[in-house]
Amino acid sequence: MKLLLGLFLVLAVGACEYDFVAPEEIPDIPVEEDLSFATDVLPIFTANCASCHNSGGRAPDLSAANAYQSINTAKYINRDNPESSLIYSYVKAGASTHTHAQYTGAQGQYILVWIQQGAQNN
Repeated sequence: MKLLLGLFLVLAVGACEYDFVAPEEIPDIPVEEDLSFATDVLPIFTANCASCHNSGGRAPDLSAANAYQSINTAKYINRDNPESSLIYSYVKAGASTHTHAQYTGAQGQYILVWIQQGAQNN
């Protein structure tokens, strides 16, 4: 009986596994580092958002051809208070109410810094 109990405990403890997930490192992007909408921001939308937010889909249209024109409004970009910009805050990792996707911390940082730099179509 003791042998059976011992075997059970060894198997039970051995079956416990913890997969450590390292926290995501969020890059510290200086506001002085020029970010480009085409090379730094648009790929984030393409990878995470454009499957639903496209021409004929949900607003805003984040397809490559229409993304900038669709978000370049006060509704989505607040140049005076970039952190409150809907295009950043609505899908922000850890604080999002969006039901389908969230930016990673790094993606959110790129979008935030791009807005802080004036949200140019560059």
